[in-house]
Amino acid sequence: MSVFRIPARLGLLAVAVCAFAACGKDDSDASQQPTASGPQLVSAPPPREALPDCSRLASALGDMVAGLDAVDDAGTRQDTPESYGLSCAWRSQADGAAVGAIVIVDNEPLTANDMQRAAMYVEDPRVTALGGFVAIPDALLDGNAPLGPVGPQVIVGPVTVTLASNGRGRAAELTLDQAVDGAVAVHRSMR
Repeated sequence: MSVFRIPARLGLLAVAVCAFAACGKDDSDASQQPTASGPQLVSAPPPREALPDCSRLASALGDMVAGLDAVDDAGTRQDTPESYGLSCAWRSQADGAAVGAIVIVDNEPLTANDMQRAAMYVEDPRVTALGGFVAIPDALLDGNAPLGPVGPQVIVGPVTVTLASNGRGRAAELTLDQAVDGAVAVHRSMR
């Protein structure tokens, strides 16, 4: 797979999250990051028909999307000769918060070498425990930085999980660390 497909993936998720955003303010406290459970190492990717729906992704993401409404409970599925996947988005009418998740299973997955050449490769012990790595622009993963429209990609074999937010309302309190934890939890939930 060409490294040039990466911006399209990031852009797709950013557009999905921002499209569901509304204006508003949120004075509530930041929510806690989800607790991941499941096996430490992953095996084969889920077949097309076994990809989770948005409610299952929401369960894995926990507090990151708790209190937000699913835009579409079924999500948006994609199926091409190169890959298949699912996109889900949650939003709040009250404060304009929006969070998105995308799961992509590639027939020709991105590799650590691809991401190193693209200056997007980051090792993270939470992801390394699953046999994967994080891809993020400029290879800068500041865990305390806010999660925005371009979030970290957690890549384990052929499966990529990416989270993003519009940075409004309570979504403004979400961090890159929470996004990585959420993506790890999604990976584990599919095994």
